[in-house]
Formats: sequence, C-alpha cells, structure tokens
Amino acid sequence: MSLDAMKKVSEAEAQAKQILSDATAASRQMIQEAEAKGRALQIQRQEEARTQVQAMMQEAEAQGAKNGEEIMRHADNQCAVLRAHAESRLDAASARIVERIVMG
Repeated sequence: MSLDAMKKVSEAEAQAKQILSDATAASRQMIQEAEAKGRALQIQRQEEARTQVQAMMQEAEAQGAKNGEEIMRHADNQCAVLRAHAESRLDAASARIVERIVMG
C-alpha cells in the first residue's frame, strides 16, 4: 500500500473517530435536554394535578357544607314537628297525671 493510500486511510479513520465522538457528544446532549424537559414537564403536571385536587377538595367541602346545612334544616323541622306534637299532648298528659294522683 502506498504512503498516500495509508495516509488517506488514517485520515478516514481519524475522521470517523471524530464523527463518532461528535455524534456521541450530541446524543449525550440530546439525552440531557430530554431528561431536563421531562423533569420540567413532570413538575408542571404535578403542579397541575395539585391545583386540580385543591379545586376538587374545595368543591367537595362546599358541597359537604351545603349538605350539612340541609341535614340540619331537616333535623330542625323534625324537632319542631315532634315538639309541636308533644306540646299538643302535654295538657292531656298533665290531666291524666293529676287524675291518677287525685284518684289515687
């Protein structure tokens, strides 16, 4: 093999090594950028999810408070009905007690 051909082969090998080295560096850089973008996207999605959960919790708490108020109104109404019913029977019950005491 001539000196010129050997020189060309050596240059080609050196060029191939350089291309491989550049490609390796570029791929490492792409991987780092992709990982950084992935982490940023993950953080963004976690924050979005946290915001959604907070909104859902606030909505659930508001609905729970509304339901609690409805239950309290219903219980108050039931108490009023029972109280009215008891009060309507109070005179009769008092009279019966007095009658038992007096009649003995």
